[in-house]
Amino acid sequence: VGGEVIRGTIMRKGTQTPRRKERGAVLIFCLVLLLVLTMMGVASMESAVLEERMAGNMQDFNAAFQAAESSLQTGAAWLVGETTWPATSTDGTTTVWTRDAMDPNAGDSVHWWQDSARDSRTWWNNNGIEVSALEGVATPPHYVIEEVSTVTSGQSIGIGSGLQSRVRVFHRVTARGSGVGDAAVVQLQSTFVKAYE
Repeated sequence: VGGEVIRGTIMRKGTQTPRRKERGAVLIFCLVLLLVLTMMGVASMESAVLEERMAGNMQDFNAAFQAAESSLQTGAAWLVGETTWPATSTDGTTTVWTRDAMDPNAGDSVHWWQDSARDSRTWWNNNGIEVSALEGVATPPHYVIEEVSTVTSGQSIGIGSGLQSRVRVFHRVTARGSGVGDAAVVQLQSTFVKAYE
């Protein structure tokens, strides 16, 4: 409206107003706030990824545990179905191993199922009994049965009755199961006792 620009100032009706200097305080505040929000977002994403991995590992472990438990029960069910005292062998051909026949070094204090030479999928595939009816696992579970000891004494009910003592046989069932991947492996053991004539 009749004004003209002279060296950064606007002339209006004879008054001169200086140009405001912007210092950028709002811009710096917004950048700092954006940085804080970004850090919070990255931290929450890392937390969510970690929780997802933990849930996946727990699910994998549970699948391995269920597979080993199923295999353990299958081995015990096989022993329940045996009407006569099962024969033992040192190579597992009779399904029941002699005690510690799998131990590669009987002189050390490490049990065969804890030995690194026996803690492989290949060894269990070659020597264990496979339970193939289980789905959702990377490798079918296996079990091994070994005869641990026999007991003929301690049956006081039959003393003086003329009854013949029955042999009680103690079997150790060791089972190995894996999860959805081969990273999670669970081994379980139980002792099974049965009396034979």
